[in-house]
Amino acid sequence: MQKLENIFRLVSFLVFFAAGTCAVALAVLGPEWKSLYQLKAAIRQTEQNNRKIEEIIKDHQILSAQITSDANILKRIASVTLGQQPQDANQPVARITADTLARAKDILRQQTQDGSDSPEVPQWLQRCTAARNRIILFAAGTGLVVVSFACFGKRKSNVKMKKEK
Repeated sequence: MQKLENIFRLVSFLVFFAAGTCAVALAVLGPEWKSLYQLKAAIRQTEQNNRKIEEIIKDHQILSAQITSDANILKRIASVTLGQQPQDANQPVARITADTLARAKDILRQQTQDGSDSPEVPQWLQRCTAARNRIILFAAGTGLVVVSFACFGKRKSNVKMKKEK
């Protein structure tokens, strides 16, 4: 019977102490954990922006190489860029308006927003890092640690108890 009681005290001590320690750790480290999520999101956004810049640079290098190799391409690009009528009758004419560009930009923005998988701060972590909730978590955690030591800690041996009587 004594062994069963000791096992129960040990399991109870471990459960209460672990829960209290986790609550105190969450109360203390919650804001740092929240900033870690935000930092990861910022890093992911920066990497996406860097990839976009690299693509723009590659496109520019390709276009520059084409301009240096073929002088006629400059005339074709100039007519499209400046909105002039093409001088060559066989050249296709691109009819792009500001409205068409605005719709295309909106579609691209929606695609990039849908494709972003940045880790948002979990809802439970947002609740735990609120100032009021942090105080409650800390107090509850310390209470659990104290209860685990006071109620389920090592008992005085029976020999000492008999000597005191």
